[in-house]
Amino acid sequence: MKLKKALKNKLSPAELDLLVRAYDLVGDIAITIIPVELAEKEGLIGETILRLNKNIKVVAKRAGHYAGEFRTIPLTVIAGENRKETEHKEYGVRLRLNPEETYFSVRSGTERKRLATLVKPAEDVLVMFSGVGAFPLVIAKNSPAGQLIGIEKNLIAHEYAVHNLKINKKISNVTLLAGDVIDLVPGLGKEFDRVVMPLPKTGETYLDLAISALKKGGWLHFYDFQSLDSLADSVEKVAMAGKRNNRTISQTQSVICGHCGPGTYRICVDVKIA
Repeated sequence: MKLKKALKNKLSPAELDLLVRAYDLVGDIAITIIPVELAEKEGLIGETILRLNKNIKVVAKRAGHYAGEFRTIPLTVIAGENRKETEHKEYGVRLRLNPEETYFSVRSGTERKRLATLVKPAEDVLVMFSGVGAFPLVIAKNSPAGQLIGIEKNLIAHEYAVHNLKINKKISNVTLLAGDVIDLVPGLGKEFDRVVMPLPKTGETYLDLAISALKKGGWLHFYDFQSLDSLADSVEKVAMAGKRNNRTISQTQSVICGHCGPGTYRICVDVKIA
């Protein structure tokens, strides 16, 4: 409401109705949506966001949609410093990243912390599709985990993850690998107490691989996009993969992690697999 109020005398009533007041804050970068009808006013909107929040140094607008193998999104700076790299802080962890070159969901921060609270002492954790290192680093910082391994195919994201591990100097139980999980997981030569799969759009294609890396009685955390009346469909995806690998589900719960669009949510299916 602060943004709408600040622009009350600068935008028409019709333009105010189109104004998207919310934005994602990644480090000191505010990422907003500018409707095409307000394109000529984007500079004004950006400068107003800067004025209302002194901690924001850059305002960028979404210039497209999440797309491609690495689910990145084009951004255009509309106010503030002309850069897209920032440092984001989350539950005691510093994360350097460029949100245009690497997929990063600031809205998944509470979900990363939730997983950390589930990890028991000395549990080994595999994070497939680990990006800039947010999941393994937040879990390592906020849990009594044993060893954590993160695997990421996007080399730019992996480079940021390696940097982030270095700057979070007290974290010493994380190993980061660059490459395709299909190639690397079989060669790890071990099974894990937990496998985390934060890739909701195509993650189901890797379920068999994830289950093969999971100890009997271990927990799989599978992310999916789903409607609220179809949560059981996501559980069934895991159950079918379990059957293909002669494994059975002993416990399960579905957790809503975020709203992604009309009627669509990001969910996590926590599954204990015998």
